[in-house]
Amino acid sequence: MTDWLAPFLEARDEGLYAPAFEAYVDPPVPVPRAILSHAHSDHAVDGHGEIWSTAETLALYRRRHPDWSGLSRALGYGESVETEGVTVRLHSAGHVLGSAQLWFGSAGSQESLLYTGDFKRRPSRTAVPAETPAADTLVTETTFGLPVFRFPGRAELERRLVAACRDAFAQEKTPVLLAYALGKAQEAAAILTEAGIPTVLHGAAWKLLPDFAAAGVALPMSRPYDSGPPFAGEALVVPPPCARTPLVQKIKKRLVVYLSGWAIREAARADVDADVLLPFSDHADFPDLLRHAGEVRARRVVTVHGFARDFARILEARGTPALPLAQRTFERGSEDATP
Repeated sequence: MTDWLAPFLEARDEGLYAPAFEAYVDPPVPVPRAILSHAHSDHAVDGHGEIWSTAETLALYRRRHPDWSGLSRALGYGESVETEGVTVRLHSAGHVLGSAQLWFGSAGSQESLLYTGDFKRRPSRTAVPAETPAADTLVTETTFGLPVFRFPGRAELERRLVAACRDAFAQEKTPVLLAYALGKAQEAAAILTEAGIPTVLHGAAWKLLPDFAAAGVALPMSRPYDSGPPFAGEALVVPPPCARTPLVQKIKKRLVVYLSGWAIREAARADVDADVLLPFSDHADFPDLLRHAGEVRARRVVTVHGFARDFARILEARGTPALPLAQRTFERGSEDATP
C-alpha cells in the first residue's frame, strides 16, 4: 500500500499526508496545513492552521466556521502548485459547490495519482461537472461501492421530486424535504425554483446562500425558516437529523421526502419516517465508480470510505489491482451520505 501511494501520499494517523507540501489531505483532525477537497464537515474540520482549496470551498469553510482565523491559499480548477519536483493540481469533482479532486504528479518518476475526495459524475445545477484526468494510481471514495446502489437518471429524479411536492399540495400537505445543508438543499431548491415551487430553507442551508449566489447560483424563490414556517404551496427543506424534531413534527399535515443515496434501500423509510424515498445523491453510484476508474485509466486503485473492501474485491475480479485503505482514520461516513 505504501508503494502505491508513494511518492505523493503517506498514510498517517492524522490522515493522508503529502510530504512535498507538508500538508494533510482532508484530515479528520486539525493540522498545521490541510488541502481540502470540499467543505463538508467530515472532510473540513475546524481548526486548521492553513487551508489550500478552491475559493468556493474556502468561502463555505469560513461561513461554517466564522471564528476560524488561519491562513489560506485559493486554487482554481486546473491551477498547479509545484515544489520539490512534485505538482498538485485541482480538478472539479461535481460533488458540491467548490469540490475538487487532487491530482499529484512528478516529472522525475513519471508517476501520477488522483485523489477523488467525494465526487459525482452526473451534472447538477450547483456544482461544476467532474473531470477525469488520467492517473497511474486512483484513490477513490466508495461510499456507494456495491452493485445495489444504481440510481435513477437525473431527469427522472427531478420529475419525481417535483411530482411529490405537487402531490403534497393537492392533499393540502406540506412537502418536507430531508436534504443535507450544503449542496443537496440548494440543489433541491434550484430544481423546485425552475418548477415554480417556493422553498423555505433551514438556517444551516440558508446561511450558505451568499456563497452560492457569488458562484452564480440564484434561488429567488427561497426564504429562511426564521421568517416563518411554510405556508400553503411552499416546500420545507431541512437536514435529515431534523426529521424527528419539533420543527418537522409540529407540521401535522406533511409529506416527508428523503433525498439520499441511502433511499435506494426500503429500510431507509424507517430511518427518518419518510413517506417518499428518492435516491438523490451527491456521490457517484456503483456504475459511475466503475466508469470513473476506467476513464482515469488507473493501473491500480486504492479505495477509501464506505464499501472500500467490497469495491476493491470487485475491481480485482475485473482485472484491476485494488486495495482498501483500511486505517481506522478513513473508515468514516460522509455528511452527505450517512444513513
